[in-house]
Amino acid sequence: MIWNTTGRKPKAKDYKLHSKFILDEHSLIYREIRFALSHGYDFIANLGHSTFLVSYQGIRFLTDPFLSPHIFGIRRQKPALRPDLIPEVDFILISHAHYDHLDMRTLRRLKRNTTIIIPENTKPVLGRIHFKKIVELKHYESFSQKNFEVVSLPVKHNKGRSLLFPNTETSSYIIKIKDRTYYFAGDTAYFDGFKKYGEMFNVHTAFLPIGGYEPTLLLHKVHMNPFEAVQAFIDLNADFVVPIHYGTFHTIPKFVKVEAPLKHFKEAVKSKKLQEKALIVEPNSIDICNF
Repeated sequence: MIWNTTGRKPKAKDYKLHSKFILDEHSLIYREIRFALSHGYDFIANLGHSTFLVSYQGIRFLTDPFLSPHIFGIRRQKPALRPDLIPEVDFILISHAHYDHLDMRTLRRLKRNTTIIIPENTKPVLGRIHFKKIVELKHYESFSQKNFEVVSLPVKHNKGRSLLFPNTETSSYIIKIKDRTYYFAGDTAYFDGFKKYGEMFNVHTAFLPIGGYEPTLLLHKVHMNPFEAVQAFIDLNADFVVPIHYGTFHTIPKFVKVEAPLKHFKEAVKSKKLQEKALIVEPNSIDICNF
């Protein structure tokens, strides 16, 4: 059974119909996450698309949780860990309200004794769903709690979710945990703002999207390609880069093979002699951080 924190049993129809696209408690990624938590390790886990679970110095955050088996009938390329198996986190960060980044089916199944951070005008999308705290941030606003601070920053991406919610904003985030600073870009095209952020913040690890840019004619104004992502990393002057937003979904499935985002990302990193700064955590895998 899948239970949420309200004690009600949510519908599990999607999981029964698409069992091949769901990972349970016997999966390797689940066992690796439990092992890392039980030993107090710092880690980054890629749960697919832009969903990353990060743990540093005992503080955990989850980005853009999308763990449903499909989106609008498009099945996942890689299966998803069942949402109720995600450990309790301190913070959930939503970069924008597009359906592949703000997924209500996933949110309803997560443990919700947590603070969720969302962009401006996004709270109505959540409806009556309950979290310990909901924080809606305008660009350049910040929220802090003990050893955690987050700053909302603009990116170059189309806002809005649907005709019902046309004005939901799009954000990226600076995330400060004790002595470490992360940058989570969400979805974005390449723009000059990365240079500005590199001057404003001392970024240790940058999470940058590399997929979903084909067909370029339609998407180049909202998504970066891998070569642009590497340039964004250079602009940010970060210590490490983690590629996100690849290998799970695509707006038009036939372009997945055309893009080959991870292959081109590795080529771009090599051409700039930045191999040692690229931390590649592929979908459904975990990296124990020793830096």
